[in-house]
Amino acid sequence: MKTCCLFIGLILFSGTSLVASYKEALKLFEKKEYRTSLNMIADELVIADDFKPESPNYELRLLAAHNHWKLGSTSSAISHFTRCIEIKKADIAAYIDLSLLQLELKKYADADNTARRGLQIQKSSMLYYILGVSSMRRGNYWRAKEMLEKANSIDPDLYYSYNALGITLMKLKKYSEANTAFSAANAIKPKSAEIINNLGMSYEKLGKNKEAYEWYQKAASLSTQNSTVAANLERVRAKLDN
Repeated sequence: MKTCCLFIGLILFSGTSLVASYKEALKLFEKKEYRTSLNMIADELVIADDFKPESPNYELRLLAAHNHWKLGSTSSAISHFTRCIEIKKADIAAYIDLSLLQLELKKYADADNTARRGLQIQKSSMLYYILGVSSMRRGNYWRAKEMLEKANSIDPDLYYSYNALGITLMKLKKYSEANTAFSAANAIKPKSAEIINNLGMSYEKLGKNKEAYEWYQKAASLSTQNSTVAANLERVRAKLDN
């Protein structure tokens, strides 16, 4: 089992007057032309304007951070996200993105700190999700369960939070509850090989090998080269043959 990899994505602010160059830089980002996008942002960004009310610097820096992230320049990405938080302390977008990056870098204490700061501004399902995944990866499964359940209560459509909750419950050997969590994730995201595989594993842990086999088959049809799914399928097939 593995947790889903998630990037929050860039946010367009409908009430903000953005310069044309920002929009062009965003198009370049979407085309995966990250370096060119950064060059365009550098030509537009005036550092002295960071805190001017009508400045586009928040959006420019947020986009720059994502470009740096994609290019693997994580220290530069962190710097831009941090500056975004300073510019707009009451906007949680940069808190979410920064904590996701810190989570990816396995800087769990930093991710927790950023997420908690964001939660002081707004009770965000994404920030609770981040706290849950951070706790899960450090083996604190009870705290992970609590945080992920909060995320799901705020946003019932957050399928990757249900999936992470299911993984957490599997670690706690609460297989029936894990099956329920994976089923919720599957109902929202029915063509995810990862979720379907996890659902199959929960059935296997419950001793329902026939159901497990059927779910593993579905996962294998969606991810034909996945060695983990193939191994799960073969293992349960052997159980059924015996």
